[in-house]
Amino acid sequence: MNPLIGVSSDCLDGRCSVRHNYTKAVEAASGVPVVLPPMDRETLHAVLQQLDGVLITGGPDIPPERYGQQKHPATECVSPERDAFDFLLLDEIKALDKPTLAICYGAQALNVTFGGTLFQDIPSLLAGTLKHAPPPAGDRPIHAVTVRKDSLLHRVLGVDRLETNSSHHQAIQKTLPPLRQVAFSEDGVVEAVESTVHRFLLGVQWHPEAMIEQQLHLKLFQALVTEASR
Repeated sequence: MNPLIGVSSDCLDGRCSVRHNYTKAVEAASGVPVVLPPMDRETLHAVLQQLDGVLITGGPDIPPERYGQQKHPATECVSPERDAFDFLLLDEIKALDKPTLAICYGAQALNVTFGGTLFQDIPSLLAGTLKHAPPPAGDRPIHAVTVRKDSLLHRVLGVDRLETNSSHHQAIQKTLPPLRQVAFSEDGVVEAVESTVHRFLLGVQWHPEAMIEQQLHLKLFQALVTEASR
């Protein structure tokens, strides 16, 4: 059977949902998507024993108290249910060394769970930056991203630079080991982070699931599925 990839979900008004392009991207990479609703730690631990990898999807903003800041007027937090579950999920992923790709909000959550911080609003806090959340982003390239050559991300993509879409008003600020910053847009905004002690724990700030028609972006999901099959 092809690798089972758990896909985190949004939780709002008593419903859990996932955008179809996330599950389609997993399928396009020959994985089997399994949508994960919120659950308690014991249940999650048992479920993760059956899964081969995890995809943490995009979403609204992380509650800033998680990284020691007061709420910015532009911050719109995820539901309490999703917030609690995603950080529980990240704790389990780290402990089990489960291959994981985290996207946009997921990359920011990955940074925060390792003790990092965020800029809560790029336009008001970082002068002179590019537009990182132009409406609508979708599958249109918005800006270039430069990738560190000595990174897992570079090994996966095989390029020093790529054009990406973009849909985020927050950005990674401080990153603490064992996480490190491995990709940047032209204005210096962090576009990817990865763990140096886990076999595949990678977060990207753009939305590759919306650009899988381009082989370069599909490679991220293929790498996750390949590592999950080991």
